[in-house]
Amino acid sequence: MLERLTEITFIEVLRQHVAATPPGARGWLAAMADPGLARCLALIHAEPEGDWSLGKLAAAAGLSRSAMTERFKSVLGASPMRYVRDWRLCLASVALSTTNRAVAAIADEAGYGSEAAFNRAFARAQGHPPAAWRAAARRSDHP
Repeated sequence: MLERLTEITFIEVLRQHVAATPPGARGWLAAMADPGLARCLALIHAEPEGDWSLGKLAAAAGLSRSAMTERFKSVLGASPMRYVRDWRLCLASVALSTTNRAVAAIADEAGYGSEAAFNRAFARAQGHPPAAWRAAARRSDHP
């Protein structure tokens, strides 16, 4: 019971913090206070491998594509599609460092159409291709 009460208290504190976010604030919690951005983030996080496009995300937010891009950049510091890419690569890096699944399987789960496209995107973001990054992650806590 005490564990559940702690969880409920944390959620309520988080809700209050999001509700008290001042206009013009930046960051993930500020995005959660924006109904349109919150809907987009929920969709992206629920289905990171989804076939997301700027049009689909803008429609979910009830915004035009240009307004969606502007709001994402001003609050999250990245375009919607860059956010999707970064989130996918973040999840892929966790999978690479914590599992033995094949790189091709992780690429597919991350929403990449081919292992080669995933390898290029991952190497651009992390500085090393997935297999080399995985090996470094296993040798050290900080690849």
